[in-house]
Amino acid sequence: MGQTRQQALSPARRAYRFVNRPYYWCRPSQLAIRLRAKANPDGSPRLLRTAWGSELYCWPDPLGHAVARTGIYDLVVAETLARLADPGETAVDAGANVGFMSNLLAHAVGADGRVVSFEPHPLILETLSANVSRWRAVERIDVVEVRPAAVSASAGHLPMSVDPDTFAHNKGTASVEQADPLSSTQVDTVRLDDEFSTPIGVLKLDVEGHELAALQGADSLLSRKLIRDILFEEHRPPPTPVTDLLESYGYTVFGVRQGLAGPIASAPADAYTRQLWDPPALLATIDPARVRERLKRHGWTCLR
Repeated sequence: MGQTRQQALSPARRAYRFVNRPYYWCRPSQLAIRLRAKANPDGSPRLLRTAWGSELYCWPDPLGHAVARTGIYDLVVAETLARLADPGETAVDAGANVGFMSNLLAHAVGADGRVVSFEPHPLILETLSANVSRWRAVERIDVVEVRPAAVSASAGHLPMSVDPDTFAHNKGTASVEQADPLSSTQVDTVRLDDEFSTPIGVLKLDVEGHELAALQGADSLLSRKLIRDILFEEHRPPPTPVTDLLESYGYTVFGVRQGLAGPIASAPADAYTRQLWDPPALLATIDPARVRERLKRHGWTCLR
């Protein structure tokens, strides 16, 4: 599929993709780091440095490889979070994995803010917890709270399945959506409505197809507009049940794509037709004017 898509691109578009790598031209030293990067021979997590200077243990999967090579993972999502999260507010990382975005959000909200990170998979949760403990001890980052649960439409338990071969190479593929009860692990589920009663500045939602159920468990928060910005991945171009639900609560949905000088807020469909490297990102907000203002600035905050 990737090869067919690449062949369909015009020469100008291929050239644009080639030069649109700000993690290198903003930070030339990252090229030398990439050349020295080596995976652990036993496949265990290793300590890597982010583009903004924090360190965390990452598995040798797409997230870990990206951080090792570029210091960043999912550049558009990272940059959008860095621009939207404000000091002193609460941010939520639902589907936190090993905590890459949680650490970024911790830097954005600062010492007076709060980051709540939900991760249900036991193996990934162990690495996330080790990272949070390390940030607290080494970097004096003490605002990240780990929740060992998946966000869903109801509180209780759900089976979480992984394909062993896929999971061995990508720890971000565990899912409670359409899981097989016969080959799965039971994990706890919580409703965002039960976890929060005060405003959330930014919600990053990456729950492997379970986004609709996660938002159904936030009915009160959404209806009272207590979540300002929701950044999420949607594998199908809108409209989808997720975007329809958010728009029914009065949210405006943007597509966010990678430009040369920063992220670009656009019509949702543009995130798919003009995709560069990472999966398309969508952003729902109750304050579209603020989003346009925050995203129009040139530069890459997360690469400084």
